[in-house]
Amino acid sequence: MGSFRRNRAARIVTAVGCAVLFAGIVAAIGEGRPDASRAGSPERGRTVYLTRGCGGCHDASPVGDERPAGPKLEKAAMARNAAAAGKTLGPYVLESIVAPRAFAVPGYVSGAMPSYAQLSKRELDDLVSYLIGKPFTSVPAPRIPPRPLAACDASARCRATVAAWRKKARLPKSAIPGAKLVAVTDCRSCHVYAGSGATRSSAPDLTRQAARKRSLAWLVRKLRCPDCVRPGSGMPSYAELGNANLRRIAVFLRASKGTRR
Repeated sequence: MGSFRRNRAARIVTAVGCAVLFAGIVAAIGEGRPDASRAGSPERGRTVYLTRGCGGCHDASPVGDERPAGPKLEKAAMARNAAAAGKTLGPYVLESIVAPRAFAVPGYVSGAMPSYAQLSKRELDDLVSYLIGKPFTSVPAPRIPPRPLAACDASARCRATVAAWRKKARLPKSAIPGAKLVAVTDCRSCHVYAGSGATRSSAPDLTRQAARKRSLAWLVRKLRCPDCVRPGSGMPSYAELGNANLRRIAVFLRASKGTRR
């Protein structure tokens, strides 16, 4: 009787072990195959493109001699840029969205576009799918640690811009790091500061931000998560810059009381 029980228990353990092993094999095979139900959707991606304001920089028609703030998102052009960056099309487009400083499109300044890494994986996959014209499923994309202060210091144009702002707006020394950040990122694609920037945009002029009497904490929160402060604002998150840099920008904005008359 004891022998029968031992044999029956052994058979049960063997059966369970085989079932677990089989399930593991099936799972391993499944991991190596793309899951069509989880792939990005070009149709959903079009909604992401429109609601996130991508067309404001990439598809805007130039006025006079001006050029669009961002390159045209034509598939052939993106494929050429992907080849120049040493990547295939889908991963290149994804990298351009979450880590735009990784590769500068010829004719456009590196750092002009903010990261959209705050989007969910599904939104990113959908957006890439829309741009490349077919379903796309991503793996985790690289995040490039930004060094915007160093980027401004290395650019003669950025240094000249900040020097002009400091003179026109009578900025204190404490506001200069934040001025460098605003000058080297894409803020002026939508905003105006001391006469430079997107003069035809509906976004507010930043030159007299001090008059709005926003606290440093409020400004940092707005920069980190614009939709949290004003749902549907259309402004991208600058969370990738880190809290220290966001505070520098906030100090700059709080010091911006207007230009000399």
